[in-house]
Amino acid sequence: MERPLSIRPPWPVSFLLALSIVALAVPLLAFLGMEASRLASSERARLFGEVRVGAERIAADVDQTLNGYIAILETLATTPALTEGDFATVYRQAQAALGSRGLYAFLRDLDGQQLFNTRVPFGAPLPKTQGFDVEVAHMTRPHISDVVIGAVANRPVMAASVPVLSNGKMRYVLSLSLEPALMKDLLDRQQLPAEWRATVADSNGVMIARSRLHDENVGKKMRALEGIAGSKVDVSSADLEGRTVKWGTAASRVAAWNIYVSVPSATVEDAARNALLNYVLIVAVFTCVGIAGAVGIARVISVPLNLAEKAAKALGEGRAVTFEPTVVAEANAVGDALVEAARLREQAEQQIMLLMREVNHRSKNMLAVVQAIARQMPVTDPKQFVRQFSDRIVGLAASQDLLIESNWQGVRVADLVRSQLALFRELIGTRIEIHGPPVRLQPPAAQAIGMALHELTTNASKYGALSDENGCVRVAWSMEGEGDAREFLLSWEESDGPEVKPPERRGFGYTIMVAMVEKSLDATVVADYAPTGLVWKVRAPGRCTYEGPETAGRAAKRKKPKDASA
Repeated sequence: MERPLSIRPPWPVSFLLALSIVALAVPLLAFLGMEASRLASSERARLFGEVRVGAERIAADVDQTLNGYIAILETLATTPALTEGDFATVYRQAQAALGSRGLYAFLRDLDGQQLFNTRVPFGAPLPKTQGFDVEVAHMTRPHISDVVIGAVANRPVMAASVPVLSNGKMRYVLSLSLEPALMKDLLDRQQLPAEWRATVADSNGVMIARSRLHDENVGKKMRALEGIAGSKVDVSSADLEGRTVKWGTAASRVAAWNIYVSVPSATVEDAARNALLNYVLIVAVFTCVGIAGAVGIARVISVPLNLAEKAAKALGEGRAVTFEPTVVAEANAVGDALVEAARLREQAEQQIMLLMREVNHRSKNMLAVVQAIARQMPVTDPKQFVRQFSDRIVGLAASQDLLIESNWQGVRVADLVRSQLALFRELIGTRIEIHGPPVRLQPPAAQAIGMALHELTTNASKYGALSDENGCVRVAWSMEGEGDAREFLLSWEESDGPEVKPPERRGFGYTIMVAMVEKSLDATVVADYAPTGLVWKVRAPGRCTYEGPETAGRAAKRKKPKDASA
């Protein structure tokens, strides 16, 4: 049954399940938040690492290219014509080897005077070159220069140079004039992402090549690159295009050059943001799946609970209770308990109705017994009538108490005898002997015998064995015979008391001791007023007890006399 959600308990199970998911999710979300922040930082670091690796890769390609140029120079430097001073032959060899590659060679003496330059015909006047190398007199190994304005080319160029030795002494310097366009072609071959930029600059920060805006900036000093070379940390600044970028740098191992690769800061942040967004989307999807699962489970649980609630209401309203098994074991247990409670309630109601009819029946019987007692007692003396009537009602009440205590399932003979001799309980075991096996009497038999015992006790206390200090009373009972012939025997024997005389007339007391017992138990009763003491004996069918046949909780019935004509 659906209930409106309130901020106060009780709350529906779906709300409690959702609340439990939230309780579990809060610390998890806090952890996921920290993980998301770490992921964003990790993505930034990853992209910065890629930029730095890109710079290192370009530096390796630059070094490989420069080493190739140096290898060409070293090959030309060993030609015999150069040792012999045959510069024309060396010129032709260099032109043949380098012309197709767009490279130009030139030879200088130790004073820097060019001896030939493949940019111009052999023999043309050549200038004295400055700025390409360290002092030529101290060159011992190949050298790559920074950017200079070539004396012959008249534009920014670089030079790769090797010393030429003769007899162990340096005589010349052989150089290659390197166009910045060669480095631009190398950058173009890197196939960098469109928003990335790569720059090659010399040791002074003068740009050699750039993947974008190369022609506009070649040979210019780049202020934006100052302080960036060699940095291992995440550096941000503006590039030539005015973009805020992050730099990755690497140094050439062959030349004193630096390679710079930049990526826009927005690209880095977008990558971090996208990674974070993907992470959040994944978390959100799993959270939604969890909530949907919780709602589904809540519905699975709510349906059995609603069925149990309906069953409980039906039980409270006294209607028929039904409960179909569900997938929730606990709800099934509650439903089965409600169905069982309904069955027990129905049984209890039936038992109450039966008890009410039984109470009505027994009340009528009791009133009939009282009416019979009142009708058969003499009324000559009202005071005596009241006293005797009260005594007999007390005896009847004692038997009734025992029947009620036993839930009208019979009274044990021993309890019945002791209840009627309650006024003389201190004599039981001395002057009063009670003996017999465990036997339970049917309710009608218990009422009749109880009143008879009360009458016997009263008479014994007035006239018989219990009227002096010497008399004794012995009460005994037993069961004899088998099957339908089984009988119940009960005797009351007085001795050592005053001499007994038979009554001059048979009054109501005799009726109670004899006639009422005979009629109620279909019994034979003998009352012998012997001088030594009264002897009262009862012989009744076993059906007046719960031990006899055909007495499964039914009252004993008197046998009908046989028809004389039968």
